[in-house]
Amino acid sequence: MSVAELESREVMIEGAGAGLWSDALRRLRRNPGAIVGAVLVAIFVLVALAAPLLAPHDPRAQDLNLIIKGCCPGPSAHHLLGVDDLGRDELSRIIYGARLSLLIGIVSVSVGLSLGIVIGAISGFFGGWIDSLLMRLVDIMLAIPGFLMAIGIVALLGPGLFQVMIAIGIVNVPIFTRLLRGSVLAQRENDFVLAARAVGVRRRTILISHVLPNAISPVIVQGTLALATAIIDAAGLGFLGLGPQDPSTPEWGNMLTDTVRYLQTAPFLAIFPGVAIVLSVLGFNLIGDGLREALDPKLRGRA
Repeated sequence: MSVAELESREVMIEGAGAGLWSDALRRLRRNPGAIVGAVLVAIFVLVALAAPLLAPHDPRAQDLNLIIKGCCPGPSAHHLLGVDDLGRDELSRIIYGARLSLLIGIVSVSVGLSLGIVIGAISGFFGGWIDSLLMRLVDIMLAIPGFLMAIGIVALLGPGLFQVMIAIGIVNVPIFTRLLRGSVLAQRENDFVLAARAVGVRRRTILISHVLPNAISPVIVQGTLALATAIIDAAGLGFLGLGPQDPSTPEWGNMLTDTVRYLQTAPFLAIFPGVAIVLSVLGFNLIGDGLREALDPKLRGRA
């Protein structure tokens, strides 16, 4: 048996698996960090979906009779995480806050991912003056700090939950664009692309059917990590008063807005929402790191 036949047999054996994503899923199952992240995110999602069943009280209901000496009583049997300065149950507000944080993360990353994929694919595949023009616009956006740009966009559009999601999505556009453009540039000169061109396949079909499926994996990984960043940015904008303008809205950033004056007397008002933000962000980061190790050939040995 020749060396070529042996190599071809090895390739057939290696290719007998179910594909890139099946292999990545198998590697994720071996990664303790990814498992921990998946558990945290699963809890986060379940809490968000089952908020009406889990919350012991109405998150907007006020009971000023609970306020003692102008401050907030701590955790008790009736209010496990205490109440805020208006007598609203802190646990219920954190549970409902998971819904808004998940909504903000999904919508904002979807906006950034959609625009970034379109712009990056066009720029990387077609090149020329289109690439130069789009990349110069991306360079201008990347020259501005992301959170500062988000503040500027919300200030331009006006405070509000929808405006926050749009702002965070736009901030993520240049990141996804750059990442996909680089991946498309690496794929467009591969043999399967040249073969498709040789048989007369249209360029648009080559891009959508051949290049993008092979170039999208690093963008998906970045999207997972961007979910964590979106939650942090949304909390930061809410803390600055640029989030939902209804002060009764149970959003984690909003909950932190008025806690500064109570840090000495009721630190739990800042600690519990802060812990919720940290755990949700940690979950998405661990999953993102696990995906990167599972999909990147240079890092697969670590998974």
